Amino acid sequence: MDEDCFDRLPDALLLVIFNKVGDAKSLTRCISVSKRFASLVFEADTVFLSIPPRKHNPKADNRLRRNLFKILISKLIAKPLHFFHRFIADRSDTDRKTVSFYSPIEVLKHFQQAKTMHMELPSDGGMTGLEGNDSLLKWKARFGSEIKNFVILSATSFQKRMQPSSSDDFSENNGEVLTDGQMKLQIVRTISCLLAASARHYLMRQVLEEHHALENIIASDVCKQGRVCMGKDEVAEIRNSMKSMVASTDSSLERTRVPDLSMKLWYVPVLELPENGYIIRGATLAVLRPNDDGQIGNGSKSDLFGFDGEESEKKAFNEAVREIVKMKKSYLMTMDSF
Repeated sequence: MDEDCFDRLPDALLLVIFNKVGDAKSLTRCISVSKRFASLVFEADTVFLSIPPRKHNPKADNRLRRNLFKILISKLIAKPLHFFHRFIADRSDTDRKTVSFYSPIEVLKHFQQAKTMHMELPSDGGMTGLEGNDSLLKWKARFGSEIKNFVILSATSFQKRMQPSSSDDFSENNGEVLTDGQMKLQIVRTISCLLAASARHYLMRQVLEEHHALENIIASDVCKQGRVCMGKDEVAEIRNSMKSMVASTDSSLERTRVPDLSMKLWYVPVLELPENGYIIRGATLAVLRPNDDGQIGNGSKSDLFGFDGEESEKKAFNEAVREIVKMKKSYLMTMDSF
């Protein structure tokens, strides 16, 4: 019988191959190949896991939609300046019972040598206040023991430019401001994304409690809408907070508490991206940081970039951010913790 080629490979090289595979499900299947594979698979230090969604409960989904609609009508239209805490309070009761994915803890428990982990969750849902197939919503968050930086890019239209644009197409940029309705929807959209980010951070914290070798962890979603990242320094910070029993999580809500935040918002009615050939309409960029971090402009410029998406789209998103922050007009506001 011919010798198996894999038998001639050293363990170190096999581990390099397993790390390139990355996918937790594929690696787990490798266990049945041979005893040698079974002894090495769980020593992989790079793991990717796509988490399947739970089956939806139509009654719960309809109840959630009705509750959100009531909140939007009563808080945003009747009392536009006092809706923040009520929005969070009303929504949290529903959120507790509608976790949309299975826990990854059981699947990942054997990968104790993993240093880098990427979890891909089901989609968080629709884009609040955005309609049409060409609308855009992207967000990214960086956490340690609590949120450090949050950026959200949204637009009513994000399309490839089919023909050269005339200067008249961009004349509306001069003096254009967000209407009250647009501002309310932008704030609700931001809060909705913050809730998604804080829920992902809560899950990442649970994973970190079980995986002591982890140094980098990412939680994204299958639609590439948003991602939460923690690097080596942030992971060290959250581990220290666990040791000192300083908890910023609420187990009843299954999310991390969001602290008081400062927000800077830019709005551009029409934005052309000549480098990548896109036109964005109704573009907004919001940057949020904890109040105690000082002025928003003092943060790292790199925090503004790195949205998820296809490779060609990522370049367009980066170009959009560079152009939007050049705009002189911006809005500054604060948001209470929730």
